[in-house]
Amino acid sequence: MRQSPLQQWLDAELSHVALPGLTPAIAVSVGKALMLIAAFGFFASIADQWIVTGQPADSLITAGLAIMLTGHWILEGIGQHLAHRLRTRQLYILEQCFSQQLMLRQHALVRTRPVYHWQLVWQKHIPAIVNWRTDYCVQQYVAVIVPLIALTVIFYMNYFIGAMLLLTLPVVPLFMIVVGKGAAYLHRREFTALTRLGSLFSDRLMALPVLAGTGAHVVQQQHLKDASLALNIRTMKVVSVAFLSSTVLDFFSTLAVALIAVYIGFSLLGELQMGPQVTFFSGLWVLLTTPLLLSQLKKLGQFYHQKAQAEAASEALAGLLGPTVMDKSTPEIFSGFSASDFTMQMPLLKAKELRITPGDWVQVSGVSGAGKTALLEALAGFRQASHKLAGRAVLLTQQPAFLPGTLRENLCLGYAYPDSQLYHKLQQVGLGSAISNLPAGLDTLMGDVPALSGGELQRLAIARLLLRDAQVWLLDEPTAHLPEDQHTNICRLIRHCCQDKTVIWVSHKSLKKDWFSAIWHIEDQHIRQVQENI
Repeated sequence: MRQSPLQQWLDAELSHVALPGLTPAIAVSVGKALMLIAAFGFFASIADQWIVTGQPADSLITAGLAIMLTGHWILEGIGQHLAHRLRTRQLYILEQCFSQQLMLRQHALVRTRPVYHWQLVWQKHIPAIVNWRTDYCVQQYVAVIVPLIALTVIFYMNYFIGAMLLLTLPVVPLFMIVVGKGAAYLHRREFTALTRLGSLFSDRLMALPVLAGTGAHVVQQQHLKDASLALNIRTMKVVSVAFLSSTVLDFFSTLAVALIAVYIGFSLLGELQMGPQVTFFSGLWVLLTTPLLLSQLKKLGQFYHQKAQAEAASEALAGLLGPTVMDKSTPEIFSGFSASDFTMQMPLLKAKELRITPGDWVQVSGVSGAGKTALLEALAGFRQASHKLAGRAVLLTQQPAFLPGTLRENLCLGYAYPDSQLYHKLQQVGLGSAISNLPAGLDTLMGDVPALSGGELQRLAIARLLLRDAQVWLLDEPTAHLPEDQHTNICRLIRHCCQDKTVIWVSHKSLKKDWFSAIWHIEDQHIRQVQENI
């Protein structure tokens, strides 16, 4: 079977990992159908003996029926177990690939989309790919194999009925594809609208104090209501198309079975003589097998919306599941940085030569939007560039991220440190007494409203970086949102804590020139080392 564009995309994205095969699940599904077809034959034979010949059912035939039904029941359980294991394994692999991309690209990737977008990726888009591959892709093969086997049996029993089915069967997948194309378009629009509404809500929620203070919350409430109504309308369109798809498939399937039933009924009554003679046994077996044949196509149609969801999800996941190139040979100790013809593509930045020696302090200047933050992210290895720093580096941004957990959890971030070491680092940044005076100390919950001011949160972020003991500090305007006195205090604190570190500092605010050994200026997509050994 020719690979679909969606499968080709998935194979290209996951070329570095092996997803579980679908063959066991397909084999079990086909085996269930074969046992059911055989059971229909045994049942038709028993009914023929009871009704036509008036004799009791043969014990071997009855045993055969029992064996087929028992085998079908066992395979049903095995199929459910395989589907659950297949779904779980695929979900784990995709989540791991996505997590590795987040670990590799981190801040440079996360800030390219709203927070709600990443929630949708994790909660909807990745499961959509898993559901499509687990259900639709498996059923895609079953819907071809089982009808072929069933048609072979029906042609063997009565070639005229088989010819009738061949004429009516193509209508089912034809309408499934036509309706499915429209559903895919609507799914993409719904995902876009859902992302925008979620981002709008989270943005207004964070700005709630400002809205309440300026009296703008009523207008924004109406804005959210209108956006929610628009999303509801789009969602109902998706639901209506899904119901239309199911209704169309049911109609044509019922029509095909009705035609076969009418033909068999009139043939048994002797009112219609077309094609081979229909016996009670052959007619009943064909009549029982035909819905099974059509049900596989109907089931594929029911799963077709999963393909539409997966196609919409593939656009959001493009480039987020690919292989992560992590240089495990990168040394822990920073021994300097020298880059000739430094190049970065997104955004475009170039430099003829960049040099840093251990212990240097470099100030990065340039107008807003010139690419200063992108340069730091590239040097840290979060963006693709021709060169990156070799050594352990940490990044301090304008608004450091904090978890809703405790102060201890925000300091440790999964590592284990003794309390004495934590308090030592807090004392270095001037937070030791402030944290000790809190009722719960290090176990104080940060929550949505931390018990620390903006300057104290920035000090906490510095203490967190001091625990990592990195040789290179990348500072991306860490005092941008602080008042001038706090800016001065934080800058002095960084200078005190990082005297023996290598520092690359981006700041629009004034800094002491004698702290820096070089200045890099970004202008017109070029990085120039304008001063050295200041």
